[in-house]
Amino acid sequence: MHFLLLGATGRTGKHVVSELLSQGHTAVALVRTAGSLSPRAGLTIVTGSPLSKSDIQTALSAASSLIPSAAIITLNAVRKSESPFASQLSPPRFLADSCANVCEVMGNAGIRRIVVMSTAGVGDSWAKLPWLSKAFMGWTNVKYALEDHDLVDKEIRLTKMDWTLVRASRLEFDDPKKQKPADTKADVQTLGSNGVGMRMADSVSVSSAARFLVKVAVEGLFIKEAVVIRD
Repeated sequence: MHFLLLGATGRTGKHVVSELLSQGHTAVALVRTAGSLSPRAGLTIVTGSPLSKSDIQTALSAASSLIPSAAIITLNAVRKSESPFASQLSPPRFLADSCANVCEVMGNAGIRRIVVMSTAGVGDSWAKLPWLSKAFMGWTNVKYALEDHDLVDKEIRLTKMDWTLVRASRLEFDDPKKQKPADTKADVQTLGSNGVGMRMADSVSVSSAARFLVKVAVEGLFIKEAVVIRD
């Protein structure tokens, strides 16, 4: 399969690229900064913005004779630093407007499949989120990204796309000391749309999240559904 990727330079997006290419798929990645993604066989890189419909259109046709059959979006809001208290640099509707643009451009091209990385606490999963997690999100600048993810959640449901929203628990970088061979890595746990059973200690590694995003996109799972995941 051939995929359109947005957010391919991020901590999860880089793993999505590696996972797709290792499975023999191809991809075109729309990146905002030239040189932010290393060239690889099977990967076409286009510099542009997800806030520009013309840039997305350019990416769709960038790989000769290949038309994406699906998109995987792993965009996230940008803050001044990794600190949850750092001010946000992205526009308030960066995620929502980017997703809306992708849905419109792909829809006009007759492409319906889109898988979007979201976060636990969005939509109906907020009610089941542990209270400490709610406090953290409500009292820090993380709340602005959560609000944007909520807008994505609401708006994508109004489209005709075959969407999936993957609501990840707290993302963790992979620990090299705990790396397992690819054939022994366990699948993530899925908790449904509302995340019944979520715990304060829940997390998911970026590589686990990426494998799940690719699996959902390739196998056509959870169409028109949201799903909370954890390791």
